Amino acid sequence: MSYIDISKLDRLFDECKESMIVMHESGQIQKMNQEAAQLLSWNHMVEQLMLDEMSSATWDAFMKQVKYSGIAFCNVNIIVENNTISTSAFGCYFEKEQSIIVWLSPNFNEDELFTKDILCSIIDCACYDAILSDKQGYIIGMTQGALEILGYKNEQTYEQLLYDLGFSKQQIFEYLENIDHSSTGTIIFERSIAEKAMTYELTALAISSTNIIVTIFKEVTAEIKDTHLEEEKILSNLNELVATIVHEIRNPMTSLKGFLELLKLNMSEDGKQYFSIIDAEFERLELILEDFLYLSKPPKYAMEEISLVEAIQQIVDLMQPQAIQSNILLMLQYSLVDEFKMLGNEVRLKQLLINVIKNAIEVMPLGGTITIALGYNVEGNIELTIKDEGYGMSEETMQGLFTPFFTTKKQGSGLGLPLVKKIIEEHNGDINVWSKEGIGTEFTFTIPVDPYKYVMNIPLHESISLT
Repeated sequence: MSYIDISKLDRLFDECKESMIVMHESGQIQKMNQEAAQLLSWNHMVEQLMLDEMSSATWDAFMKQVKYSGIAFCNVNIIVENNTISTSAFGCYFEKEQSIIVWLSPNFNEDELFTKDILCSIIDCACYDAILSDKQGYIIGMTQGALEILGYKNEQTYEQLLYDLGFSKQQIFEYLENIDHSSTGTIIFERSIAEKAMTYELTALAISSTNIIVTIFKEVTAEIKDTHLEEEKILSNLNELVATIVHEIRNPMTSLKGFLELLKLNMSEDGKQYFSIIDAEFERLELILEDFLYLSKPPKYAMEEISLVEAIQQIVDLMQPQAIQSNILLMLQYSLVDEFKMLGNEVRLKQLLINVIKNAIEVMPLGGTITIALGYNVEGNIELTIKDEGYGMSEETMQGLFTPFFTTKKQGSGLGLPLVKKIIEEHNGDINVWSKEGIGTEFTFTIPVDPYKYVMNIPLHESISLT
């Protein structure tokens, strides 16, 4: 938790010739230096910044981001005595005081934009551990706390530093690409300090129109531990509940199926037709019960060498009639020279494919193309991508994507994607989901060729992205 070092803040306000404001997280101005007072023609009757209509939404997003990640940057137009001042703003959040220090640089003047020394001073006031780097990847500044956490060596680049922390090349590439595209990125890592395991959240912010990336550290060991304990408790309770429900349902099901077999002996042909429908529904109910049990206590499945190309081709052939009825083309893309041999469980991987492709078909009522692509990433692991042209998903839907029983379908069980997650966990793989409303959704599965040799995590919150 960050807090304001008052002595450092007062010194910064006295010595800095740039415009500085301290405001409550509600937006109410609490304090400003002389430069800011002159820039804004401030008097004590003015409690908040006045913004033009276009900048209001930008400022709201800025305030949300600074409270969430600790730092934020934006460009806004401030109205001062009927005049508009175009201003860049860098903010740093102090959670304990629920306050934000905002550094204003007027006129979007690149020559007068934020400098390394002032950035360091603001971060120092907030008592954050931080790194300053340029967009070429060279580290140009670091707090003492960050030095102690990282064990930094002068010759290291930002990318090398992340690699030394244990991140794969693919994870680093996605993290840096996210910073480049959206100006922000977050990644979590563990570090042993004084023989104690610590978990840190690393948040990077690229300040536009400059060559500087600010990266701050937040120690989240307790939060992560509490989250894991809560998840384990919920899962334990869920396991017991599911086992009880399945047991109670199966007993009357067994009796009903026995009596139906007896009734079938004396049924007419029309009755047998209805019986076949009832029997099919019993089979579907049995499959749902098996899914319940699998989610609560997944069995150990044998791994054997399989050809992922052959498994996918079989599922494409199986799903083709349903796709054709919906005016959908299933397109499989892969290099003909690769068989994509791997150690895995073919039955479980086929179930994963069926669940994802079936979902894709259901969100494309107007037809289109579902693309299934296979390739290898820089780590030598298999990447399977399934892309549809459906509705896409909202941020709220994305957050509940892999939660058991969460569904947007009228008759959905909410177990399909949690099962997909379980299957990827069995293969020590990784899931990345991209979605945009009105455009479609893309699932990318990274699967180690040998799940016992390459072990990867599933940081779903980090890998899920909305653009």
